[in-house]
Amino acid sequence: MLLKWEVSPDQEGNINIYSSQSDSDISAFTPIKTSNITDQVTVINPSSPDIREFYILKTTAAYSGIIADRIIEMSNIKNFRDVGGYFTRTDQQMKWGKVFRSGDLSSATLYDQERIRRLNIKTIIDFRSEKTAKRFPILVHPNIRKISLPISPMDDEKIDEMMDDENLTRSDAIRDVQDSYIGIIENYKSEFAEMFNILTDENNYPVLLSGSLGKDRVGLASFFILYAVGVPQNVIIDDYLLSRQTIDVSSIAENVKSKPEYFQEAVTALMSVNPAYINYTIDYVNQKYGSIDN
Repeated sequence: MLLKWEVSPDQEGNINIYSSQSDSDISAFTPIKTSNITDQVTVINPSSPDIREFYILKTTAAYSGIIADRIIEMSNIKNFRDVGGYFTRTDQQMKWGKVFRSGDLSSATLYDQERIRRLNIKTIIDFRSEKTAKRFPILVHPNIRKISLPISPMDDEKIDEMMDDENLTRSDAIRDVQDSYIGIIENYKSEFAEMFNILTDENNYPVLLSGSLGKDRVGLASFFILYAVGVPQNVIIDDYLLSRQTIDVSSIAENVKSKPEYFQEAVTALMSVNPAYINYTIDYVNQKYGSIDN
């Protein structure tokens, strides 16, 4: 793992790096490494690729927040990551390892299932449609509670229909995704209310939010959660856009490489995230309801 730092105001001396497999009481341990503050970067070799580790950096006069890998590598689950670790507007850090998000879990390998078990996930909220969830059941340990909150403004049949329309353009696809986000906002308020009810019960944690690619329904759900705890909006948008790094759109577009270029661009727009999607949704909510708080 590559750790980088900037210390302000400038200091001289050493920076100590602490590590733990839990995000609590890390600094009570002996430092695993000491570097010069002016180095500004160091490489840490994790004790095991399958064990998640948390870090704190400390100088004599300052210390960092808790640091961890946000993206959690899985062998056959797209877009699996931790929603925690962000700082709120009041400079409080969200706990890591409490809320996760991911794409489809129906193709989880035994390795994936073991990693999910090691993350101690107790509850999975599945936003896929009832039809999709029934056809492709979640593959996880049977002791994990699975809650279905179907949100399907643009269901699989609609997406298949669009993918078959060779007249589809990128602007059409962007507009359709934007409309689907507004459909989620307007037609699935009770599902999001139930999600927050689930999140108010400490016995349900850690919680995993799951969808198909884990970018739209899950992206909006994560947006609402981060906004509710006071994470700055620009940070939330960056988290939403992180799906660009965790979804290999090129592999999806490979299926339509024989189609016209404009159609390939349309499919890419459908299967990726775009600032135009989330900003359009925020503007819509602010214009209609005054603010997201309402």
